[in-house]
Amino acid sequence: MPDAPSLGKLTFFATLWTVGSRVFIRFLGVISLVILAKILGPEDYGLVGKAMVIYGFLELITALGLESALIANQKATQSHYNTAWTLHILRGTLIAAILAAVAIPAAELMNEERLVPIIYCYAGISFIRGFYNIGVVDFRKNMTFSKDFYYSLYQKICGFIVTITVAFIWETYWALVIGVVASMIAQIISSFWMSPMRPRFDLSEFNTLFNFSKWMVLNEIIDAIAVKIDGFLLSVYSTTANVGLYNMSYEISGTPSTEIAMPVARACAPSFSKLTDNIKEFSKMYVDTLSIVMAVVVPAATGVSLLAEPIVLVALDDTWVDAIPVIQVLAFYGLCRASFPTFISASLASNRPDILTKTATVKAFYTVAILFVGVTQFGFMGLVWGVLIAGIISMIIAQSIMWKMNILSISKLMINLWRVALANAVMVVGVQAFLTVDMSFLEGLMLIELLIETLVGVIIYGVTLVLLWIVSGKVDGPEKAILSVLLRGRWGTA
Repeated sequence: MPDAPSLGKLTFFATLWTVGSRVFIRFLGVISLVILAKILGPEDYGLVGKAMVIYGFLELITALGLESALIANQKATQSHYNTAWTLHILRGTLIAAILAAVAIPAAELMNEERLVPIIYCYAGISFIRGFYNIGVVDFRKNMTFSKDFYYSLYQKICGFIVTITVAFIWETYWALVIGVVASMIAQIISSFWMSPMRPRFDLSEFNTLFNFSKWMVLNEIIDAIAVKIDGFLLSVYSTTANVGLYNMSYEISGTPSTEIAMPVARACAPSFSKLTDNIKEFSKMYVDTLSIVMAVVVPAATGVSLLAEPIVLVALDDTWVDAIPVIQVLAFYGLCRASFPTFISASLASNRPDILTKTATVKAFYTVAILFVGVTQFGFMGLVWGVLIAGIISMIIAQSIMWKMNILSISKLMINLWRVALANAVMVVGVQAFLTVDMSFLEGLMLIELLIETLVGVIIYGVTLVLLWIVSGKVDGPEKAILSVLLRGRWGTA
């Protein structure tokens, strides 16, 4: 097993690449979002969002966790990769057939006949996507995240260019669908270009992969209900425009969790797998990783909620003002989500995918109940608040499990995070006070005003956190790790 410093450095560079790549790719996504929001409205996003509810649900319930199985298996052979590739193709074919069969009845259920051709398009996307080169899994398995970055970048750039071009020329919701097609084609081409592996049809290692993935399959089937129930309920009980508002709000408010927590957990997954025989170091890495994620996500989510109105007015336009209260609530749901990627990586590394299935089962029951009551009794915002409540419950359950497994030390986590909580509270007070300052001289320059408000929040939080850390004696904690990245570029030193 690699010594701790070497593993730490590998984890650091992996984290740097994944977070950096996600930030850059998110930057392209933000530009795309801003441009498209000026051309397309909530109705357009809602229409495609309804189709994505069905497609996304099928994608989730058929997810086999094969890439995770290949990463976890340090002795995987070419036959394992061939089998995974073959199963992905079979999965894509199955999803395509189901989508083609349910297109018309689904459109009738959601009262949107325009959904039929869109769902047919997603059927084609699902079938073709299954052929991507499974060899790209080695980018993460071998912690060569620079290649993983470029692999993702090529897809994003291609989808970005095509989506914007089609939207500008035809001003139609089809731009969103055609962009996905372009991204998918780029994925397949780049996967074979960047990876020397040439998989072929083979099912000889089905039993080996399935022994690992069976719990993942069951987990994804159950979890899909909890993940997609919000979109389904809105599609049935609310308007197409509200579906669009919700999807846009979810995208904006979820940025802190998706762009920080997920790449960090993804980078740490191989390192977790290498520490399974050392529970003490495993636990330390889990607490350290979760602490760093929270140190960044907590102020980011709080900031998005505080500045929801200027964000909407700057990034979107007046037609999206109804998204403001939705973003304010969902920003804190994003904070809850941020704890999950690390929980998932740790569970898989511990060879306990059954934990994910069991928690997903419980989650499905209370999520469906809470969201159904919310939307039927309190309308659109009732569902939004229900999402937050379900997220809080899920976060508590997940971390309680890690505690019971002796992976999470609550006392150490609290020691790491009390300064984060206090600095965040100071930031809230400071930003709210700054928002009362007369900035009429910037009338018409909302972007500049938003940037100033954001910078004020960052400075208040950062300075307060560092001062608290210094007063505490520069103890080990997220501040030390973050400062090491900013000042020295070394993992775990300051």
